[in-house]
Amino acid sequence: MRSYSSVNVMEEYLERPKSFFGRFQKAFSQNAKVELEIMLPARMFLKGELIAETVSEKTSINFNQSDLVDILTEELLDYYSLNPNPMKIHRTFKDISSTSMIQRYYRYGKGNLTPVYIKLPKKTVFKLEMLLADIEEIEDRVDFTVESILEMQYVNYMHDLLLGTKEDSVRKIIKQIS
Repeated sequence: MRSYSSVNVMEEYLERPKSFFGRFQKAFSQNAKVELEIMLPARMFLKGELIAETVSEKTSINFNQSDLVDILTEELLDYYSLNPNPMKIHRTFKDISSTSMIQRYYRYGKGNLTPVYIKLPKKTVFKLEMLLADIEEIEDRVDFTVESILEMQYVNYMHDLLLGTKEDSVRKIIKQIS
């Protein structure tokens, strides 16, 4: 089976442990988090740090880049679960990947990319892998990975903040986690 992320959670979900301990361990591990490395434009990473700091200060809850990526991902997955159309999502990914902001950083290498290690629930990564598998089922090929989707979501979110189209999103995050 094809791997859609560096952690390949789908493969783990297919495993069928024979022993009671193995089944127990698998059930327990599915609630765990996995670490992924994404590459973010340094300036946008720093903007994300400021957002995380603001949310932490306003809520008195430790909020970090992983939490921000997780919220952005949940938004995508909520949309997909309510509108399960892999062709439409694939077109959206292609549109986002061809924006000037994404092209500038990821295709033309203008600006420094910073490796960021994020921890997401396995279940979230599994859902993203299944989304990509759904796309590949229809399209016969998918050019994205879980990591590239997370990068695009993040950069697109920061771009929308800069344009002012998501100016109330930080308040929404604060309200959501409070």
